[in-house]
Amino acid sequence: MIAFRTGAVWDLVLLLVLAAASYYYMSKALRGEELPRIRTIPAVEAMEEGVGRSVEADLPVHYAMGASGGQLYSTLVSMTLTGLAMASYVARLCAKLNARLIVHMPGQAESIPAVEGMVREGYLREGKPEMFVREDMRYYGRSASSWTQGVTSSYATEGVGVNISVGIFYSDCPISLEMAKFHGGMNIGGTGRWIMAYAFAMMCDYVLLGEEIYAGAAQVSENPMMMSGIAIEEIGKFFVYGMIALGLVLAVLGVSATTTFGF
Repeated sequence: MIAFRTGAVWDLVLLLVLAAASYYYMSKALRGEELPRIRTIPAVEAMEEGVGRSVEADLPVHYAMGASGGQLYSTLVSMTLTGLAMASYVARLCAKLNARLIVHMPGQAESIPAVEGMVREGYLREGKPEMFVREDMRYYGRSASSWTQGVTSSYATEGVGVNISVGIFYSDCPISLEMAKFHGGMNIGGTGRWIMAYAFAMMCDYVLLGEEIYAGAAQVSENPMMMSGIAIEEIGKFFVYGMIALGLVLAVLGVSATTTFGF
């Protein structure tokens, strides 16, 4: 009864629901079976438009994961994986349309091989590995201020057709996004850090809001394990939504959900 009143039972129910969903969808992914379709995300569709705009204007495409976008050992590592998947996709688009790509590396030097590898993979998948230019993989050091100065200097000296920014962003994003817009660039991007979502909402032509970065990355990566992860997350999310709705209905009826279910 103590466990029931403290809500531990419902924690266990949620854990079992997620475990069952994980087994079901990951098994389907491993067998190569069809997974739930992710809806069309306007910001992802707009990336090809932005790359095409850059080609028409003879300006480079800029891609960034954020000054802190290379974190490999934190709770934000999921956003790092998202940024890497998007880097590969943007490289594929640039290879397809023959656009120059400038990648602004995150400050975490240990992630440089992963970023370079994903960009190389993108070119390779389109059959154009020769388009990879190491000099266009820019590293500015670990400082967020030096990263911001390096990125904005690149906009000013080389121009910007489209700036695509997806990953972990702190106070670096308002400056980089605003300067891309100042120099006539198109902004597309988003972050899972809700506290910085305002900057993307204000300054992007197309924005990925919160968890859309994960869905978009899974979509463009065509990785079945990433796709199954999105489906599992949705199951857990709607279970929680259902419990909230049940609590609201009981409250309207004058029944205490805390007393009845131990929430």
